[in-house]
Amino acid sequence: MIPYARLKPGPGFQARRALFYYGQRMATAPVIRRALSFLIAAAVRVRQGGPVTWPRDGTCRTVLADLKKEGLAMLPPLVPRAEIKRIADYFRGAMVAAPNGGRLPVEQLPAGAAAADYSLETVLACPGLLTLVNAPRVLRIAADYLGCKPTISSIGVRWTFPFSREARRFQSFHRDVDDWRFLKLFIYLSDVDAGSGPHSFVRRSHDTAFGLTTRAYTQLEIETRFGGHKIAIVTGPMGTTFMADTLGVHCGGRPTTGPRLMLQVQYSLLPVFAFRYEPVESEAMVDAYCNRLLLRQRPHARARRGRSF
Repeated sequence: MIPYARLKPGPGFQARRALFYYGQRMATAPVIRRALSFLIAAAVRVRQGGPVTWPRDGTCRTVLADLKKEGLAMLPPLVPRAEIKRIADYFRGAMVAAPNGGRLPVEQLPAGAAAADYSLETVLACPGLLTLVNAPRVLRIAADYLGCKPTISSIGVRWTFPFSREARRFQSFHRDVDDWRFLKLFIYLSDVDAGSGPHSFVRRSHDTAFGLTTRAYTQLEIETRFGGHKIAIVTGPMGTTFMADTLGVHCGGRPTTGPRLMLQVQYSLLPVFAFRYEPVESEAMVDAYCNRLLLRQRPHARARRGRSF
């Protein structure tokens, strides 16, 4: 749950961020986005001083091929189910963000709430989570898809609930236009069936043109343009893991019978300029470049690491 920057004129307006953010959103043709993404990735590689070194295995190759072709790819679980359960139990016992800006137990949310998110500090404090989202296999896939070392530009854990009075934007078909090129990792932290609001993705829609304004699409619009057979609905037990280029049309369904708890992580070429990053101090042993927007290493940790050389 990362706060948004002020991109419209007024107090706190950040013109540079607005220029970068809306500039990339105006490129709606796939060929233009691919060309500029290639150039940006080349610049990042130069800045990093060489190719990435995370290992590539057969799963990486299969997932990459599916992502490029379909925009969606399933992954085997990144850690044992027991570890996923420990992460899920951590969030079940943690406070969620309340509508008034405070925090409260998930059981005390107002009746009819559609969704609830955890604060960034709560998410990053989860034992084992940073290791999970920095798994070498995931970073290798992201690097191959983007063309350079990835930037973790957003991370969040969210509940969605049945019987809510209103639908949230993410529960309607839409596109994300956050950066020139990006993809997301999704991990179900609860069992998700057809009644739990499963994620839906329109296969091959990630490589199609779109309009200047972002909006929600109806089911009929999606079926008319792409065909109903292109809509993939991802269900599965706790630990179900998949990646998607969410420039493609997608949505999180509205639960009807049970809640859904899900982890979502975005890997991109650049920071998302719509966000206002406030890195959290941490001693986590993860790639400093990939995690620079979320984590700020404590001074004494930097000193210890410097003495180790």
